[in-house]
Amino acid sequence: MLSITCTDIAKRYIKEVLFKDFNFTFEGTNKYVLLGSNSSGKSTLLKIIGGAISPTKGDVTYSLSKGTEEIFSFCSPEMHLLDDFTVAELFELHYQFKSPKIPISEQIKNADLQSFKEKRYSELSSGLKNKIKLCLALFTDTPALLLDEPCTNFDEINSKWYNETVNQYCKDQLVIVASNQPIEYQFCTEQINLHNYKPKTK
Repeated sequence: MLSITCTDIAKRYIKEVLFKDFNFTFEGTNKYVLLGSNSSGKSTLLKIIGGAISPTKGDVTYSLSKGTEEIFSFCSPEMHLLDDFTVAELFELHYQFKSPKIPISEQIKNADLQSFKEKRYSELSSGLKNKIKLCLALFTDTPALLLDEPCTNFDEINSKWYNETVNQYCKDQLVIVASNQPIEYQFCTEQINLHNYKPKTK
């Protein structure tokens, strides 16, 4: 069983301390949300948990003896995919390095992307770009899933698709969502508010 232990985590940017004394263990197949206002450090903490950036202080340890690229699937508005690739090519490239939960054809059908398969990524709307990034994360078979503002640029239909897909295909994963939008974390059972880890002002 996967557990991720954060010990005395702090992150400082120049003079600003985003958060400090963050001690928490994420485990099993539980579903967590990191809450907080804009610029509270939600995305930063998510990246620290996933090993993408280092904390200013503290340690993150994993119970599995695997590299972080094998432990985590990740989706964020900051991610960029290859503009010149078609949707079909992006899926094929991704799964040369990752294991899918279901066949690519089923993923594309589930996400209602059939009519966009031969479109270049650069030609898609912002909502469709996000859906493809999210699709690749949700359908990759890893022990843990990290989602940063997963419904960015989504309408109500796509937000519903996201929640239904998580509930159906991510039951056996540890999931951590960074969000301040309830539609993005309604399946989460544990909430962590980063304002509780802000330095106390005098």
